[in-house]
Amino acid sequence: MKLSRRTYLKNTAAVAVSTSFPIKKAFSDIDPFNNIDATAQAALIKKKEITALELVDASIDRIIRLNPSLNAVVETSFEQARLIAKNQNSKGPFAGVPYLIKDLLNQQGLITSSGSKLFAKRVAQNNSSNVQAALDAGLISLGKTNTPEFGLLPSTESFHLGVAKNPWNQDYSTGGSSGGSAAAVASGMTAIASASDGGGSIRIPASCCGLVGLKPSLYRTIDSSQPNRPIDLSVRFVHTKTIRDSITALHAMQRKKLPKHLPIFPTSLTRSKKVLKIAMMTQSMLGIESDPEVKNATEETAKLCENLGHNIEIVKPFINGISFIDSFLTMWAYGAKEIITFAEQTYGMEKIINEKLLEPWTLGLGKWFDSRPENQVKKAVNLLKNDTIKTKGFFEEYDMLLTPVMQTTVPKLGFLAPSVAYDDLLQRCIDIISITPLANVTGEPAISLPLHWSSIGLPIGSHFQAGIGKEKELLQLALDLEEAKPWKNRRPI
Repeated sequence: MKLSRRTYLKNTAAVAVSTSFPIKKAFSDIDPFNNIDATAQAALIKKKEITALELVDASIDRIIRLNPSLNAVVETSFEQARLIAKNQNSKGPFAGVPYLIKDLLNQQGLITSSGSKLFAKRVAQNNSSNVQAALDAGLISLGKTNTPEFGLLPSTESFHLGVAKNPWNQDYSTGGSSGGSAAAVASGMTAIASASDGGGSIRIPASCCGLVGLKPSLYRTIDSSQPNRPIDLSVRFVHTKTIRDSITALHAMQRKKLPKHLPIFPTSLTRSKKVLKIAMMTQSMLGIESDPEVKNATEETAKLCENLGHNIEIVKPFINGISFIDSFLTMWAYGAKEIITFAEQTYGMEKIINEKLLEPWTLGLGKWFDSRPENQVKKAVNLLKNDTIKTKGFFEEYDMLLTPVMQTTVPKLGFLAPSVAYDDLLQRCIDIISITPLANVTGEPAISLPLHWSSIGLPIGSHFQAGIGKEKELLQLALDLEEAKPWKNRRPI
């Protein structure tokens, strides 16, 4: 693990940011590159107005100045990145642009802890396929970003890696599990960073941190990291500041050979004149109404869509929320149980407990799983497949579904921490996060757009979901909404 600048980051820069450069001043004094997206950065390099090394060095400086306050970046590869930038010869669409990689994914030579003490010394021997796809697109990795243990919580507060703080207000959560990446992009450390989504883990942090968070269709992006489980839930992609960056990244990172049901995603998009039939739902699938500010934000987004000429229809929950949540939690706990079984076989439960190799939340999910009937997985998979069929029928009637990302505004740090008693934490997760998992179960694309801010200045994302393979339609609408209510000049200051 190369920490040639990490020591400086922890010691010298921590003093600089906390004294000479208070965090808000640090944001306002950052170089101009932090205000432009990855597409613009790549264009500057292509035009030879700057070099890749200058851009990488500027990004390194931003990390050094801001990370001691935010704890978004947990491993660095600065010298390797500088060497790559010096010899930059990529022809990819993001050639020379700085990047960061979520710590659930492998970057060769760096530790992949997955946010857990269990893997605190696990050095990656190669790059994850999705990471390699990003590097092939010309992106240059500066290191790894914070994540909760195994991505199992919607807030980035692991015991091992520490708490990631929201750049808009450091008392609040970045969301999870891609919270480190979201904090890094929102603060301008990089314009783009890797993210993954197994229940909302791209979209939730995007909503919390004011970013574009697209969850592509299942099997759209290059990804060999799928665990061998009874149902596939997760996808890997990125966090961005702009729709055009998401468009370019999706084209670059899509599989060379796509499943027959997925159309090829193009290099660029033109505006669509199609009038969309958009269903709006401000309740969760459990029938619980969103908090007033979140409900109002969703309704304001619906008005924006109407102003663009689209038709909005209010709908009620169309699947059984109780059985859906129970089934989804079964699959979530199944993953935790697999981890616990591996740890127990490797180290023994006594060592796991004594050395706190696993967090209480992970262990609690495993215990919950053990308390269930033997046929729980088969039953859950069947129920989720039925919900997928129902949702497919829903999108035969509607082009899109507009909902909140979360039922509440951004929670404070500690509210969803792994130290919270298991039963309380489980209920809090259900109360806040019950909409986004549907797209993971169905495999459909969904996106969080930073269209609104709360009364205390925290972002509120608007969530759009569409039928399988409909990323083009989602992003065309997103382009129109980005133009109708621009967000690129809003940043933490």
